[in-house]
Amino acid sequence: MTTIFRAMALGFLRDRGALVMSIVLPVLVFVVFAAIFSGASGESARIRVAIVDARQSAESRRMVDALRRDPRLEVAAVSAAADARRRVVAGSLDAALIVRTEGRDFSDLAGEGAPALLIYFDPVRRAAAQILAGVVQSTYFGSLPDVALRGLVQMLGQGFVEFTPAQRDTLDQRLADLAGEMIADQRDGRTPDGSLLDGLVGLESTGQAGQARNHVAYYAGAIAMLFLLFSAIHGAVTLAEERESGVLDRVLAGPHGATNLVGGKFLFLVTQGTLQIGLILFVAWVWYRVPVPAHLAGVILVAVAAAAAAGGMALALAAATRTKRQAQTIANVAILLMSALGGSMVPRFLMPPLLQQLGWLTPTTWAVEGFSALLWRGEPIGAVAAPVALLLTAGGAGLLAAWSLARRWDRR
Repeated sequence: MTTIFRAMALGFLRDRGALVMSIVLPVLVFVVFAAIFSGASGESARIRVAIVDARQSAESRRMVDALRRDPRLEVAAVSAAADARRRVVAGSLDAALIVRTEGRDFSDLAGEGAPALLIYFDPVRRAAAQILAGVVQSTYFGSLPDVALRGLVQMLGQGFVEFTPAQRDTLDQRLADLAGEMIADQRDGRTPDGSLLDGLVGLESTGQAGQARNHVAYYAGAIAMLFLLFSAIHGAVTLAEERESGVLDRVLAGPHGATNLVGGKFLFLVTQGTLQIGLILFVAWVWYRVPVPAHLAGVILVAVAAAAAAGGMALALAAATRTKRQAQTIANVAILLMSALGGSMVPRFLMPPLLQQLGWLTPTTWAVEGFSALLWRGEPIGAVAAPVALLLTAGGAGLLAAWSLARRWDRR
């Protein structure tokens, strides 16, 4: 037993590349995941929203100004409610807040009718809508305390206490003074703490296909890309196995050498990956009614491009490393990072802004965006042109790198 332990320990210590990657890279993975999940807690998440004030009253302007200064919100420049709704459906915004002209008065906390504030959201991004609702409610009480108190006074006067004219005048004067103090505080950059009130804000979803199906459509592409990367690297590390076992020398003795070897493996990985994605999407269509047949041409295009990207990058990694252990260690860490940053584990809109931007450097983001555009948002095939182009470019670059690295084997 001790002999086996000593042999494995010596083999591990001699492979310095694998040693460093086994110690350093897990720490890197932890740091990235800690940043992602700390940003997804809701307290530090910064969501992209549009705010449209159709009412343009004194109260609504005060509240909108306070919301635009809130560090939890990244407010886009949108002037019309229709444009805000369109951008939410397209996925470029997480939610939209609309101050409606036909809603109740801001001080009417218990009356009948629709709320003055409406949040429009996609069911897949319900968490963003809930975060925005909390921000709106706290801002309401923080920026409009005089309006909120006036609503409470009205409730008391209607159902519990009958105020005299003198009392009403006194209340109106004190509320007016409070409003002036609040406006001055906001100008000086001071925002009092607020509290929550259920029912202040109305929620309206995009109405696309239902919440459950939208979630399935999103995660079908996200999970497909995650396992596509794992299967691609599993097939690509056979290059390292063949070098270690001596099979590579017999292959290189053939007429085409390393170029033929890498090209054949690439074709197999693309075919395998496309079939793997197709199986996942087939199950999503049969069991959850995700509209795969309605976008079949675009789905096939994204699937082939994603498989090419995964295969090319995996082969480049396998050709660049010296041992199977190095290839597997680097690949596992890279796949976890790309999947985390790309949205396979946590929706990207819940991540800190820096990690959202870093996600665009990963093929996972491109594939997820392509599948989401078709199956979630129902966009035409032209909407996936950019993701497909990026995926094919990554796959082609990986294949060329693998060919270039493999040529050194022919010269041995």
